[in-house]
Amino acid sequence: MICSMTGYGAGESDLAGVRTVVELRSVNGRFCDIAVRLPKSLGSLEGRVRAHVQDHVTRGNVSVSVRCDDGDTSAHGIRIDAEAGRKYCDALKQLKDELGVSGEVSLEMVAAYPGLVTPESDEVDPAERWTGIEAALERALVAFKDMKRNEGKALETDLRGRISAIQALLRSIEDRAPDRVAEFRERLRHRIDGLLDDGQVDPQRVAMEITLFAERSDVTEECVRLNAHCDAFQEALGDDGSPGRRLNFLIQEMNREINTIGSKGNDTEISHSVIEAKEELEKVREQVQNIE
Repeated sequence: MICSMTGYGAGESDLAGVRTVVELRSVNGRFCDIAVRLPKSLGSLEGRVRAHVQDHVTRGNVSVSVRCDDGDTSAHGIRIDAEAGRKYCDALKQLKDELGVSGEVSLEMVAAYPGLVTPESDEVDPAERWTGIEAALERALVAFKDMKRNEGKALETDLRGRISAIQALLRSIEDRAPDRVAEFRERLRHRIDGLLDDGQVDPQRVAMEITLFAERSDVTEECVRLNAHCDAFQEALGDDGSPGRRLNFLIQEMNREINTIGSKGNDTEISHSVIEAKEELEKVREQVQNIE
């Protein structure tokens, strides 16, 4: 079953009075890139969170957000870094003078300096917090993977329909191909009759021209290979794992065969079928970019 690379999942846990919320978001990406956001006091757990998520994701850009709230903010005071504030204020005044900007440096400007005013908090043991984070992360991963699978089902239905449409166009090309030789023979005879007054035509020369035309415009091998690629694509959609890269490769091969059929077809009806097939394949290409 295929999965979409786009997904979202959230999970919560409430252990030892600490409420932990984990959110997962993912978008398309060639590789597996996981970004983790944790409270500063829990930064040492980033590797464990990343490794846990990586066990469930093979491709895509994934962002993981972890928030912890012990619910007892009344016990915490406020810590002010006055020395840093003084330096920041002096720097703003110097910048104002050098730029010739009017106005005064306000308290709001100084207070906006990161880390100047921060809440005091008790020391946090990352090992103790990991249990709550792991529980919330597991719940988030369940919702995350469910959404990716549901979107994958919709993608699979759409892709199977488009590949079937390409194969139907391929059958019309195969049905049309033999008629071109007979039509070319008639056009060639009419052209020669119009050019020669006595109507004397070398049968061998005509047969040679027809043979050359048939060889140059024969698309049998391309049709066989394209049909095989379409079958392989349908089969890959049902494989377990992450078939995204294989599907991308098959699309490249299918596009090559369609282009060759178009260049060799030398027929209006075949050209129309080729254009429609390329339109369907381009839509397939766009959808495959969402598959993990």
